[in-house]
Amino acid sequence: MLLDVVKRLYEYHAEMTERVLQVAEGLTVEQFTTVVVPGQPSLRDTLVHLCVAQCIHLSWWDGSLSGEESFDRDFPPEDYSDIRAVRKVWEELLSGTRAFLATLTDDADLERVYSRIGLDGGLRRRHLWEMMMHILFHAAQHRSEAALMLTALGHSAGDLDLL
Repeated sequence: MLLDVVKRLYEYHAEMTERVLQVAEGLTVEQFTTVVVPGQPSLRDTLVHLCVAQCIHLSWWDGSLSGEESFDRDFPPEDYSDIRAVRKVWEELLSGTRAFLATLTDDADLERVYSRIGLDGGLRRRHLWEMMMHILFHAAQHRSEAALMLTALGHSAGDLDLL
């Protein structure tokens, strides 16, 4: 049952992120790349960060990179000049995430343990389900921040609740 919940939550994550991206398409490049909420990065930087976290983890989970290689990658926000560039990354990431989710067949798959050496040199061991849930909560936080920025710019993303 946990696998069904995880898959449903990833679809919700995809739907709500898509809504935020659609609303962001109505902004100018200047609005997209400028800080509009004091103490927060720009909308672009926030959305890039949301994508990067998932991308890093996905490349580890699917085995395309080791944990160390995944976390060592760099994604400067400046490389994403406008919403189209962020959308391109998101669409590729979404496709890869859905392909990975399709490889999971039962709850036992979520019990896989992934290990990597952390920045402090210590061994980090995490179950797949823990990391997958972390990405969902991480994305919800940053999607909420993005929604606040959009609202401050007069472009509300509307209701982002699950139900």
